Amino acid sequence: MDKYFTSPEGKAIYPYLTHPDTEFKTDGEYHTKLECNLEDSKPLIHKIKSVIAEQIKLQHNDNPNKAVKKAPLPYKEVGDKIIFNFKLSAKGTRKDDGKPFTQKPQIVDAKKRPMEDQQIWGDSILKIICEPYGWNMPIGIGCTLRLKVVQVVKLVTGKPQNDILSGLTEVEQQPTEVREDQQQGVNL
Repeated sequence: MDKYFTSPEGKAIYPYLTHPDTEFKTDGEYHTKLECNLEDSKPLIHKIKSVIAEQIKLQHNDNPNKAVKKAPLPYKEVGDKIIFNFKLSAKGTRKDDGKPFTQKPQIVDAKKRPMEDQQIWGDSILKIICEPYGWNMPIGIGCTLRLKVVQVVKLVTGKPQNDILSGLTEVEQQPTEVREDQQQGVNL
């Protein structure tokens, strides 16, 4: 079984690919949803289902009487589209030796040249190489699509958030106006 799989081209939804999202995970997580055509997505869906089937087989071999509980899938079908959920932890601790690690996805342009610190916004067209990783946890048996390489086919970007003030111009300060009906004070 191949370790890595390439997604079809799709539209990025809420991508965090250049810098990790730390809102809900303090160690950070790179992630994006990718909206793809259903027909183009069938090979990746098949791969996900086979990874989950392998985990079910492992559980059955260990305990044939244990009920199979399935976790939510890493994709959702919406009409003739599939929305995949790709993610990668920015930091963690290796299970085999207990050593800490950091990682990030490799980002390349359409010609496979590295892209450094380029903001990738939603609606960018991407292809993603991922590692479908199967697992069996109390939530159930599932599969995570680990981000490995992001190819930016069409970039949608903008200015960094700290440049937001560039849309304003300096104006002359107007005097403060205080009206009787809006004054607040303390009655002594």
